[in-house]
Amino acid sequence: MPRLARAVAALTVAGAVAASLASCSSEDAGNDGDGPAATVTTAPATTTSTAPVTGTDGEPVDLPAPVADRWSELGGPDSGPGLPTGPATEVEGGSVTEFEHAMIVLDRDGRAFVVQGEIADAYRDSGGPAGELGFPTSDEATTDGGWISTFENGTIALLDGEVLVEND
Repeated sequence: MPRLARAVAALTVAGAVAASLASCSSEDAGNDGDGPAATVTTAPATTTSTAPVTGTDGEPVDLPAPVADRWSELGGPDSGPGLPTGPATEVEGGSVTEFEHAMIVLDRDGRAFVVQGEIADAYRDSGGPAGELGFPTSDEATTDGGWISTFENGTIALLDGEVLVEND
């Protein structure tokens, strides 16, 4: 299957997942026992701190509550993102918290999404949430030949080792 066709197929799936999650109310966000529960945080965007966590320099770092919750769900210090490298940086409508191997982006609706690896590098280069792509709309998803992340105004895919940035 050509690379563009794989990206379009992945976008269709990612869009359906994002639409499905967005339509869930807070009452629907629980686990019905048929599989893993979806993680959707519906609190308003805030940088209210939780108990500090230890950062890469051994010093405490205050994280926004939804970011701290998401990081804990992923495994905290032993998670894929690793340790926080500093406090959240506020951007219009949310914040970005950098970790050793990823970033967690908090959107205006209080949802925390993980962006990592080469996709995170391309997202930073594109201006992050303040750039043309806007905020993430889902976590990264696997696709045939790589990974894809969806954003308010486009996608970033890592397919067969090549990073593809698409603006809507």
